[in-house]
Amino acid sequence: MPANTLLESPNKQESTAKTMKCLVKEVLQEDGLSLRTDVSEPVLGPGEVKIKVLGTAVCGTDKSIYSSAHNEGIRKEMQRYLVDDKFVPIIIGHEFCGIVEEVDSDFAGEQRQSVDSHLLIEPGDYVTAEMHLSCGHCSLCRTGNEHICTNVRVKGVHLDGCFTEHVTVPYKNVILLGKGGDTSKIPVRIGSMLDAFGNAVHTVMEADVRGKSVAILGAGPLGLMAAFLCRDFGASRIYMTEAADIERRFSLATEFGVNDCFDVSKGADSLYRSVEKHETSANGVDVVLEMSGSPSAYQDAFQIVRNGGTVILLGITRKPLVNFDIANFVIWKGVTVKGIFGRRMFETWETMLSLLRTESLDVKGKLDKILCQKTYSLDQYKDAFAVLGNGAEMKLVFAPNTLS
Repeated sequence: MPANTLLESPNKQESTAKTMKCLVKEVLQEDGLSLRTDVSEPVLGPGEVKIKVLGTAVCGTDKSIYSSAHNEGIRKEMQRYLVDDKFVPIIIGHEFCGIVEEVDSDFAGEQRQSVDSHLLIEPGDYVTAEMHLSCGHCSLCRTGNEHICTNVRVKGVHLDGCFTEHVTVPYKNVILLGKGGDTSKIPVRIGSMLDAFGNAVHTVMEADVRGKSVAILGAGPLGLMAAFLCRDFGASRIYMTEAADIERRFSLATEFGVNDCFDVSKGADSLYRSVEKHETSANGVDVVLEMSGSPSAYQDAFQIVRNGGTVILLGITRKPLVNFDIANFVIWKGVTVKGIFGRRMFETWETMLSLLRTESLDVKGKLDKILCQKTYSLDQYKDAFAVLGNGAEMKLVFAPNTLS
């Protein structure tokens, strides 16, 4: 398994004088990040690919890391694999796309002998990557469940990530988007956020929403992605809730096919009444997708799901839930509960790429509407996190390098 960070990387030889710009989390007990320009470019390790980062998107995890002083959950997660609980500064970020700069020569030679040329990862190719690194040896990895590997490390959380100019990733984790640097089919803005889109795809695919009523709790980027996916996948009726930035988010939700939107900033009574009115053949909706991480939304999810229904949990609460009535909410209702972590490796990625290639679905156009139209430089990170923090924008992209 890779070393913890580039800033302290005993398993790799020291890089030459080349340094790069990056955003680093220095202290977990303090909010904010540090803009560093003195960090050496990563040195290619065995079986790795070095990538020049063109675009990297900010997700909810990054926002939690930025505000880590107030988020116990993310502090604990970032310390999961530490030795002696000694935190080492880490480059954050895990959603990105870029151009391959270098491939481990020995590994590349082996690949040329066994992989079709159009599937090879080569210098100059336009790529993204799965940033959850599995061990490949535990029983989960060996049974097609690498995404929940017992030893999984996430680049940008446990290992150095992609809020920087260059990143290294294991070859097997690299996802080809365009041979020869072709960005025409998947623009950089969209390629930068595919990790997040994969979370939404994984969530909706696990629910099998065909012909079912669905409630999506949380109209953030992932909730809105789930909304158009549910509509495209054939959900019969879609409910959506949100407590902030209502007008803009519900406008997009309606455009994406949501039937009923509910402002739950002052309670969920209107949601409950609507579900009771429309779901007359059962005592609730067939499927609930919890995308917000709000404790009140967790309560709503199990209140409105029907007996025998399914609740899919993607949102992460800042602290453990207390006073959750598991007997009444789960056992006696016969509810199936599934947690979602990352993307199925690599089934979800194949589904995502197929959806992006299907022009009639206009997935790229819908994703672009969720993104901030301005692209930020790494130097502007304080402004970027400010507009995300105050709700002015839902999701945005940094451009550490330009396409040349």
